[in-house]
Amino acid sequence: MEGQLKEIKDIFPDFQTEEALLQSKIKNVNLYKRENKIVLELLSERKINLKHIYLLENYLKKRFNVQIVEVKIESNIQHSMQEIWGSVIEYLSLKYPLTKAILLHSNLREDKNKVFVNLAVKGKDFLSRSGFEKIIETILFDFYGLQYKIDFSEKLDQELVQKQEENTRRIERMAIELAEQEIIVDYEKNDKKIEKSKKEETESKNTSQSSSNNVKVNETEIKEEKTPLILGRSLAIKENVVKVEDLGIDSGKIALEGEIIHIDSRELKSGKFLVMFDLYDGSSTITCKSFVVPEKIKEVLSRLKEAKGVKISGTAQFDPFAKELGIIANVIIETPGKKKEKRMDTAEEKRVELHMHTQMSQMDGITSVKDLIKRAMSWGMKSIAITDHGVVQAFPDAHKLLGRDNKDIKVIYGVEAYLVPDKTPSVTNPRGQSIDTTYCVLDLETTGLSFRTEKITEIGIMKIKNGEVIDSFETFVNPEKPIPYKVVEVTKITDEMVQDAPKIEEVFPKVLEFIKDSVLVAHNADFDIGFLKHNAQELGYDFNYTYVDTLRLAKDLFPDYKKYKLGIIADKLGIKVEVAHRALDDVDTTVKVFRVMMDMLKEKGAKTVNDIDKVAADKNYEKDAYKKLPSYHAIILAKDYVGLKNLYKLVSMSHLHYFYKKPRILKSLYKQYSEGLMLGSACEQGELYRAIVAGKDEEEIENIARDYDYLEIQPLGNNAFMIRNGTVADEEALKDINRKIVALGEKLNKLVVATCDVHFMDPQDEIYRRILQAGQGYDDADSQAPLYLRTTNEMLQEFDYLGMEKAYEVVVTNTNKIADMCERICPISPEKCPPHIPGCEETIKEIAYGKAHELYGEELPKIVEDRLEKELNSIIKNGFSVMYIIAQKLVWKSNEDGYIVGSRGSVGSSFVANMTGITEVNSLPPHYRCPNCKYSDFTDYGFKNGFDLPDKVCPKCGHALK
Repeated sequence: MEGQLKEIKDIFPDFQTEEALLQSKIKNVNLYKRENKIVLELLSERKINLKHIYLLENYLKKRFNVQIVEVKIESNIQHSMQEIWGSVIEYLSLKYPLTKAILLHSNLREDKNKVFVNLAVKGKDFLSRSGFEKIIETILFDFYGLQYKIDFSEKLDQELVQKQEENTRRIERMAIELAEQEIIVDYEKNDKKIEKSKKEETESKNTSQSSSNNVKVNETEIKEEKTPLILGRSLAIKENVVKVEDLGIDSGKIALEGEIIHIDSRELKSGKFLVMFDLYDGSSTITCKSFVVPEKIKEVLSRLKEAKGVKISGTAQFDPFAKELGIIANVIIETPGKKKEKRMDTAEEKRVELHMHTQMSQMDGITSVKDLIKRAMSWGMKSIAITDHGVVQAFPDAHKLLGRDNKDIKVIYGVEAYLVPDKTPSVTNPRGQSIDTTYCVLDLETTGLSFRTEKITEIGIMKIKNGEVIDSFETFVNPEKPIPYKVVEVTKITDEMVQDAPKIEEVFPKVLEFIKDSVLVAHNADFDIGFLKHNAQELGYDFNYTYVDTLRLAKDLFPDYKKYKLGIIADKLGIKVEVAHRALDDVDTTVKVFRVMMDMLKEKGAKTVNDIDKVAADKNYEKDAYKKLPSYHAIILAKDYVGLKNLYKLVSMSHLHYFYKKPRILKSLYKQYSEGLMLGSACEQGELYRAIVAGKDEEEIENIARDYDYLEIQPLGNNAFMIRNGTVADEEALKDINRKIVALGEKLNKLVVATCDVHFMDPQDEIYRRILQAGQGYDDADSQAPLYLRTTNEMLQEFDYLGMEKAYEVVVTNTNKIADMCERICPISPEKCPPHIPGCEETIKEIAYGKAHELYGEELPKIVEDRLEKELNSIIKNGFSVMYIIAQKLVWKSNEDGYIVGSRGSVGSSFVANMTGITEVNSLPPHYRCPNCKYSDFTDYGFKNGFDLPDKVCPKCGHALK
């Protein structure tokens, strides 16, 4: 097989480098147009110095005019870290020159799969911040097949550190001097040009006046023509304009164009000024620095502040002061700036957005509800929905913006819920088979996770009857595609092992013959059955077996386990696992676990396969079962006030009773409170979309779709990540999923609507969500989906592959139909709507007067009685009794439980709050009272606080006064 492969020197005869690299065979080449990237996979039997790989990468970049070249090498040569570390440093120093000084004197310490790089000089923070751990890990894996985690540490060599600091200071001085000299020269040349221009203009005018004595000349002041040049020597910038996001420390001289978003300046010891400004070009922001002579500083700062846009030429380099990449700008030219086009919806009939997130979607939505509604109104949309993740907190702001009787737009109030089917059965498609039927326990190894894009590499099956293995089947399968290295690491199955194996079309009939008339068993069965169903469909076979998922069954039988991986379950059951992730080995483990499960099921009374789900669940754990069930996104919209009330109930219960990582809503609970509500199938994380992706059979998919009032499809860009991670092959596969949902809607007579799944307002706003997700550790934060609010025409263009008529139906017609089904409602009641506790008015009186009599006696002092009457009348009349009683109950309960509650803000001025035990602050004027005979003295002794009154005894009974 390798003999057919071409060598580097055969394909690229003009590329000259070491012989080891030239003799490497080209295994595979992929061009990624969108990323402007080439990935070259090589086979080599000799050691290759990485500096030659660097030369090859640069050669390919120029040859094919691409931005990125990735080279991967497969080799049987064993490498040690100590042996290759020098070559790695050399490669890094060529790509990232600054790293050489930091890594040159480093040494390594290996610990299992981790390598600690001990630095002799300062630089750990820079390397970590710049992501060099990942860069080195990728180099080791791509070039040597080594999987190590890299960790930097510093064991500083003080002599080297001192030299490093001296070199840094010297380089800084040189950089400043060179930059100042260049800019000063620029100014001098520019000033000479201006002076020459003024002189020539003045001489021309004088000549004109002297030669035309009979002609009257207006005496106007000669004005200097304003040039776009703010700083530098020439308006001509030779360097190509690049994007900030594409810059690196090795980018060198570049040009940038964008807008200034921040300016600062400071005077240097030399008398010159350092001007710093942040440049944003739509991709990212970078700090630029320029050196300006004193006589020009005011003009330059003024021009920079006024400029709508600028184009700069300078050098990208590591800034030792800011400890990050920066630009020394030598030329700055004012530009008109990019005119920000205001998108408008010009369609005659507008669409309605039915899936929109605001800032109240925690760490996900970007834009305020007010701004989104204002944009929809400016576009002329008649309606728009609010559907934040699990909450309704944006409703008050929407109401505040629109008021109760706004006729310009109708807001549909809803939520994107985390919907949980109450129980996913362990047994699929049961047919009443005896519990002692024949079972075929199976496991597949594959090239990846998606049955649509990946292939089977190995099949292992054990046939069991009455707990005993009666037959087995095992075979490799030629996947007709390379097995990824990461999969080889897990399964230990290599390309060589399967290259002579039969193909799936030869194997599949034998598999069907072996499993005939049995019930299938697998751990995480949807994965294995999904691959088998897909291949059956591709090859024209029926595949409609009963199957048991031991993963789901384990959650019922072993509810106290926290994790349900096969190896973990086996370990807890005392089953020894010899080898994992090879088909027949995993099958053997599953058989042993399944035996234990079958014994438990029979003890619980299971007689047939249909009984398995009936008896499996432990009743003691049913209340927490929702925690172990998968949740799916679903859109719930309120059609009327009954629906709004039910929506509030569902959201409250999801937070109070079913919160597990997210506020969950059980399907059964939704059905109980579904009056006045509509349920939409939502995005790719919805139950319907997930079922289609998982390859569920048509009947099951249709049954899922029937639970929803309308079905949802979204633009292809929203789900493009599924192409990147290999779940689907290409955009056409995403289109097919949307087409299938449309066909389901037609078959089941359900409306299909196209939504944007809005998370931000405009395309360029994705950068803010990128920042949010990067902060949460998302690996793909930089690959943002286009989740912006689209116009009607933009959405029609997105779905043109459905045909003009169907696109209009899902984008405009059906979204308006859904909106028309929803009444114009107000999420906030005009009434005060306080909580109600029966008899709270009498209760507060009894508690307050009871405490007052306890402290001041049966006959209350006039000041006490007047104050109580005044406060109680006001509290009861204005409906605040219930609020006081709630506070009283909370404080009393806390005190009973040993949690002392202190003074509570403004209630310190309320005497009723003191008498009901809500606060210990007595708000009456400073006074004495006798705890024994109830004598009281409210004489004003000139003290502002009762604690400051001198000690005194009761004149009636001689007891110490309080």
